[in-house]
Amino acid sequence: MQLPAIQYGDWKTVKKRMARVVTQLKRGADLAELMTADGMLDTEATPGMLAIFGIITGPVANFHCFMPWRTLWHGLYELREKNGDLMTPPAAEDSIFAASLRTSWGVLGLLAHDSQPWLYPTSRHRPLLQAALEVWSELDAVGARYYGAVQGRRLWDMPNNLHFVLANLGVPNDMLSAPLPPEGPRALLQYVRPVN
Repeated sequence: MQLPAIQYGDWKTVKKRMARVVTQLKRGADLAELMTADGMLDTEATPGMLAIFGIITGPVANFHCFMPWRTLWHGLYELREKNGDLMTPPAAEDSIFAASLRTSWGVLGLLAHDSQPWLYPTSRHRPLLQAALEVWSELDAVGARYYGAVQGRRLWDMPNNLHFVLANLGVPNDMLSAPLPPEGPRALLQYVRPVN
């Protein structure tokens, strides 16, 4: 799997890089251009965990896959407050969400537990589900390198927003906490409520 090099490093370094990215995104810069400007890294050839829940501190380099979505959400929410309309997402927010769905690393960023505020508008649930199904085999192929605490686990076994979306679309909780069927999350679509 290819991930943006800008997400890779120790937490302090990545956090500093992402502060600049967030500023530019709030001004309307293109997500894909910013995130890939330093190139991409192959997870097979690059050591480290893929953090999607919580922060890995210390000097060891890891992929911080929830960035920039986690800190960007707070910045975009400030724009809502400034505009005096907390319910309507700014155009930049919708644009960034749509751009995220076009890449596997963007989908992974939205699936990160720390990115859940991006899914408060229920209109985003089905588009994220569809995008996740399209890239699931790539995300799953990484194996037990997803980080949430202590040791790596497979993506399905981590708290993530695919569970959140599926639960909100009607999939029973016991199905979400069970091992994933061999055919992947697509097997759970039978439980998803039809579109009204």
